[in-house]
Amino acid sequence: MVRSAEWWLNGSFSQVDAFVVPGAGLSSLPSTTRSSIDSAATPRTRAGRTAPSMAVKFEAARKMRVAVVGGGPSGSCAAEVFAQEPNMDTYLFERKLDNIKPCGGAIPLCMIDEFQIPSEKIDRKVRKMIMISPTGKEVPIGQTLGPEEYIGMTRREVIDGFLRERAEKYGAKCINGLVTKIDLPADDSPTAPYTLHYSNYDGKKTGTPESLECDIVVGGDGANSRVAKAIDAGEYNYAIAFQERIRITDEQMSFYNELAEMYVGADVSPDFYGWVFPKYDHVGVGTGTVMNRPDIKKYQNAIRARCEDKISGGSIIKVLAAASHQPSKGVKRHFRGP
Repeated sequence: MVRSAEWWLNGSFSQVDAFVVPGAGLSSLPSTTRSSIDSAATPRTRAGRTAPSMAVKFEAARKMRVAVVGGGPSGSCAAEVFAQEPNMDTYLFERKLDNIKPCGGAIPLCMIDEFQIPSEKIDRKVRKMIMISPTGKEVPIGQTLGPEEYIGMTRREVIDGFLRERAEKYGAKCINGLVTKIDLPADDSPTAPYTLHYSNYDGKKTGTPESLECDIVVGGDGANSRVAKAIDAGEYNYAIAFQERIRITDEQMSFYNELAEMYVGADVSPDFYGWVFPKYDHVGVGTGTVMNRPDIKKYQNAIRARCEDKISGGSIIKVLAAASHQPSKGVKRHFRGP
């Protein structure tokens, strides 16, 4: 088993450019899990870059310790894979276990299958999608869906919680904590551990300062990544998303029974799109942008105005806003060994 360090996850675990653990016992994982992380099996070349391989053997008389920072889909899926390896102790850090991300929550059927998401975690099964132009012209998309195919409409607190719980069932230890600092091994020592400093909340309002030594650090902690800061990943772009959850009448909801809408135009976003996505008892109305983040509320007002005739009289039950990492120059890694 090789000595490793940090991988900064880019959006989802399947997008990691390199995850190389020769001889780590991946053959012991279920075939479905192995196939979904084919990038973990061997070094590979992607986008003109050769994935690095680490050549320092891990020979300590104990299990390898893995810390995954961030309990969203990326981090939870990474922790699930590590937790199934009998020679690893896996720790999953998440500050807000009930966090609700301002995410549209639309996922394709292939993701539902690949990540084995149960049907009861899907709020709505959308089979019709309409794209609406600035002039109001409606263009149906998604017409290639088969009779049993659909686009899954989900809520992030449901999906994120499910993926974290599944990682825990495989043996990952979930820590309700905020990682504040990561000490890299002195002089890039191939044997010294990383030290994570964090506030352990454990359901409390005030965190207790604690630390953890580990051999691998995986960063899945989003736009304000502490892992990225620790390895000096440099500047990177990010998007901001804004979404309102709006409860409308049953009659209005029936319009969105199997339908989702996407609105395009500079009024709702200069580079993204606005959306109306149905959930189990409400609709998510939102937008996002990279180019002009300060005007996100203006774009949100515009998307609400564009769909006003369909959601009029609705009551806002939750307002959500957050930043999301948007990679532009690849993912920086920190690794050790000759």
